[in-house]
Amino acid sequence: MRPLRETRTKGIAFWTLVLASTAGHIVNGATTPVIPRLAQQQLGADAAVGGLLVSLAAFASIIAMPIAGALTDRWGPRRVIAGAAVLSAVGLLLVLVLLTVPSLAASRIVFGAGNAAVATALTAWVVAETPVGERGRALGFFGLSVWVGLALGPVIGENLLQTFGYRAVWATAVLVQLAGLFLAMLARDGSAPPRVVVDRAEPAPAGRPLIATLLRPGSVGFLAWAAEGFLIAFLIAHLIGHGVEAQGLFGAANVFTVFALSVVASRLLLGGLPDRIGATITARISLAVLAAGLAVLAFATDFPSAAVGAVLIGVGYSPLFPALTLLSTQRLDPARRATGVGVFSAFTSAGYATGSLVGGLLVSTLGSREALIILAVLQLAAIPVLSRRLEGGRGVAPAVEPPLV
Repeated sequence: MRPLRETRTKGIAFWTLVLASTAGHIVNGATTPVIPRLAQQQLGADAAVGGLLVSLAAFASIIAMPIAGALTDRWGPRRVIAGAAVLSAVGLLLVLVLLTVPSLAASRIVFGAGNAAVATALTAWVVAETPVGERGRALGFFGLSVWVGLALGPVIGENLLQTFGYRAVWATAVLVQLAGLFLAMLARDGSAPPRVVVDRAEPAPAGRPLIATLLRPGSVGFLAWAAEGFLIAFLIAHLIGHGVEAQGLFGAANVFTVFALSVVASRLLLGGLPDRIGATITARISLAVLAAGLAVLAFATDFPSAAVGAVLIGVGYSPLFPALTLLSTQRLDPARRATGVGVFSAFTSAGYATGSLVGGLLVSTLGSREALIILAVLQLAAIPVLSRRLEGGRGVAPAVEPPLV
């Protein structure tokens, strides 16, 4: 298998890494929606505790992602991926050993740290070894793993839960996690720090502190991923509570499938959008469309209306990951880009954790509809935060400026 830096997005190496990333997101998508119901129905907890348990994985990833990025800059992605994937599998096994609130909490922390570190190292690998003029498209295709995982994960988890019980969900998750590790190990190179691919279009490093460079795109990522954290934890329950069927072809879980298919289709059609119009404008448009989708879901009372909201959210999220990742990394010294990926990812994980945690409190006090409306307003409020100056003169190429999630 020829290495990624030679074959780019057309080679087997790139798509092997995409599949490895997809495996991790399938695991997350399969287990996370089950946790609030598992906590309430079998452990006697309330919705707020369920939201807290969901958020623990994201809180762990806030710490793990910057560390994983720094280690990738130093040791290379292969070692980080190998150790982190095993850690993630151990976290999943804890639920099979003992089901209590403390053991479930410990599982979420260990799994969250391991899975997040794998995602960070994989993303850094793609960012570092893809030429700058193709980086936006590469990140767009790589980010498909998030949405394919989100499409398949909840459906797999729900069917396993209903048919065989929660143990089948976590046993399958362990196998998928290890399959992702196997796929990542198939790709060549990665044993040393990624060989950064540059060209004359590469902007000079800005020389600014890393946090100062990442603060604005990271803050926007925080708000956008807060919406995702809420959706993956509470959307199924929200839709069922407002009239959508619990199971079947038009069941609430399949709204995630519509959502993910929308992202895939949008990514194929709009994959080069940040390259054509710039990352800042792309991100602003994405936030507006995302807000519209959240508002539609807030008032959805049947599968068709929920599907419309899911399509809008998919179109919104599709270019948002590559656009924000580019805004976060393109002005950094290439030797620090994996660390930048990790810090930006920590912002999104913090948002994801806050979305599920605060979302649980909002659902308990105000209701799920009101929570979705609040999230929609926050996306609109984030639009002015983004500035064209973040792109450093359009970013990467004279008229071409190329996540993740």
